[in-house]
Amino acid sequence: MNQRFTLLINPPLWNAYAPHLAVPLLAGTLRDQGLPVRCHDASVEVLDWLLSADGLRALAAREAGSRDRHVAARGRLVHDHTVRDVDRAKTLIRDLSALPDAQGQAWARRVMRNALWSVSAAFDGLRFDLVANDLYYSAMSTKAVLGAVDDPERNVYRWALDHLVPRRFLDDPALGVVGISMSADTQLIAAMTAAAEIRRRRPDVRIVVGGNYATRMVEEWSAPHPFFDWVDAFVMAEGEEALPELVRRWNTGREVSDIPGVVTASGGTLVRRPARPVRLDGVSAPYFADLPLDRYFAPGPILPVYASRSCAWSCAFCSIPFASNSFRSRPAAQTVDHLEHLMAEYGTRTFMFVDEILTLRVLREVAREIVDRGLDLRWYGETRFAGGFSRELADLLYRSGCRRLNFGLESYNQRVLDLMAKGTKVEHIDRTLRNVVAAGIAPHLFVIHGFPGETLQEAERTVSYAEEKIREARTTYGNPYATWGGSPFILDLHSPIAKDPGRFGIELVEPPADEDLSLVREYTVAQGLTSAQAMDVAQTARRSTVIRRNVWFRTRTESALAEVEEFTFLRACLGAPNAEALRSSPASVDASDGRRVRLSCTAYVLPWQAGESGGAALALYQGDSDRFVQLSWPSGETEEILARGTTVAELARWFGAHEVTWGGAGGRALVELLIRHGMLGAVDGSSLLREARQPADWCWGREPAVLDTAHDDGAVLHSPVTGNTVRLGPLGELVWHLCEGEGTPREFDRHLPDDAGWRAAALDVVSELASLGFLFPSRPARGTVHADRPALSAAP
Repeated sequence: MNQRFTLLINPPLWNAYAPHLAVPLLAGTLRDQGLPVRCHDASVEVLDWLLSADGLRALAAREAGSRDRHVAARGRLVHDHTVRDVDRAKTLIRDLSALPDAQGQAWARRVMRNALWSVSAAFDGLRFDLVANDLYYSAMSTKAVLGAVDDPERNVYRWALDHLVPRRFLDDPALGVVGISMSADTQLIAAMTAAAEIRRRRPDVRIVVGGNYATRMVEEWSAPHPFFDWVDAFVMAEGEEALPELVRRWNTGREVSDIPGVVTASGGTLVRRPARPVRLDGVSAPYFADLPLDRYFAPGPILPVYASRSCAWSCAFCSIPFASNSFRSRPAAQTVDHLEHLMAEYGTRTFMFVDEILTLRVLREVAREIVDRGLDLRWYGETRFAGGFSRELADLLYRSGCRRLNFGLESYNQRVLDLMAKGTKVEHIDRTLRNVVAAGIAPHLFVIHGFPGETLQEAERTVSYAEEKIREARTTYGNPYATWGGSPFILDLHSPIAKDPGRFGIELVEPPADEDLSLVREYTVAQGLTSAQAMDVAQTARRSTVIRRNVWFRTRTESALAEVEEFTFLRACLGAPNAEALRSSPASVDASDGRRVRLSCTAYVLPWQAGESGGAALALYQGDSDRFVQLSWPSGETEEILARGTTVAELARWFGAHEVTWGGAGGRALVELLIRHGMLGAVDGSSLLREARQPADWCWGREPAVLDTAHDDGAVLHSPVTGNTVRLGPLGELVWHLCEGEGTPREFDRHLPDDAGWRAAALDVVSELASLGFLFPSRPARGTVHADRPALSAAP
């Protein structure tokens, strides 16, 4: 009889851009011990199917959907266009050679954003993206998780079950054990949905759950949890020793409760065995062959590797040492052996070190080994500021292929760093950054806003420092890939500060009774910033440039312009242009009275009830340019006049007679607006747009937009036509006001300082606002648009 195999699953939602290391590590260990194993990255498999033409068609066929009228209508508006383009967009996103193509990247990301909208519209309470899926059910509540596993109407993972746990595995009689890796709370509902279905379909199969999040979750249990109805055992901390022993014993019908690191339920009690650290000098190479390496949402594969485990420090805010035992590193030669193996086996030259911290010794030894072997590869990882981070070490790292390093800056105040127990000196920060950027490596700075006891002045000093260093890296050292990102302090239940809150001058606030799975805590402070004030600091920091806009590939905790690190790393490897939305030249309008126009073939129309009053409206969406407009519309009238075609003059009169408006625009102005944004085209199919040029006597008009000035740090400008939301600094707000009728050079000269730099900066703002659909040229003329100017964040 054939030996039974183990199936290892990485459930959604984890990193969509590259494989997670846990499953490949365990698979390599089982294979080396002669235990058959198969792997399934359900996170990327589910995402890849949902965000495909077939998946979107299946979603559209569902009877149920979001109860949020706006979310549902938005999903219907973009559906047809997205189904047409989504597979092509994914192909482009995964193509390394296409990364420098700003226009193609902007188009592909827009299509993928629309696909995410479509998925969100298909389930009530779902906010679907590639960072964290907010479901109708909360992962902080046992009751909610239990309700989710059998609800295909509001649990997207239950509905997509065949991609979460494929039938080819469940129907195989040789399946003996299923291991589910759970590293974050974003995976809990999908993991338990998978476990419940496996238990239902294959009661003979044993199920084990492990991973960082599972370790921290199970630590809080004092009695058997309802999850034991589906799960036979949980593994705490590392699994390379516990899992093979579990498999061998289960396959031979033996007891498993005495295996170190294993937690089981027996007779109404929990049975725990303390975990022990895994020796790293003989660990197996990770096995990626079962994973769909060509289907992650970034060019690659960028394969995860490691040189050490856990962290040598005990920062007050961090729970890493709790869930991963003591710090250990392995011989540099073995680390580089695995790099060479992965290069040969999978044809990749790009790697991410997923070590919690790469110490200076580990960095130096691994880099030296790579250089001595003459390997041609690129990599990035995370380290810390230290006094010994010399220019010599930075140059060695660059020669070894390092192109990005993440640093936990957290604060640029020695007092706060000492409160955090970081073991870092501010002079180490300055020296390290100077050496890193001078060597050509792009730094990323992580910042914590509002650590308990931190003052507003200290928090603002850190933000100013981070911005200054990123600006310096770009302007002085010519490194456009330097970035920073901050997030408010979050109190982890297993961090040192949670274990001794009084020492840090805080009191913990217990969560509501139904949030029994929550591993974070609210808190009150005796002095310094509250959690609400820390959030304000973070939001203010994200609005600090002249204009910021949303980027699809972004992390939730970082600034709105931040890409996920895989893309920034690859740009640095290629020397590709830094990530910015495409600046398109604005267009002028050929809207003579006799021109015959009708709804563009790429525009979609949907009846839309306007507000509480119930007034009729039509929503028009232009898929190719990703623009959206909501028109007031006479009750009882259809959109036939838009579909059949008529002259500009007749349509303008019809709009005026029926009081069809948008944002105050009506009549001919509304017709011109719809032409400019591609919602109306010529009846004969020819273009009604001609390229606009910016001459010495340029004039600009403003598109309808909402300007909200009730913010201390700048005004917010939103265009429902394009969907863009930007934040204007003082210069941006001035430009917007100067363009209220027609913005002209004379007006700018009168209101700006007598300085060429200021006028050039104002033109940058004009070009940016025009590219985002907030301004349009009021008449065509000769000249060129200043589209080659630097980004607005660099304006004086």
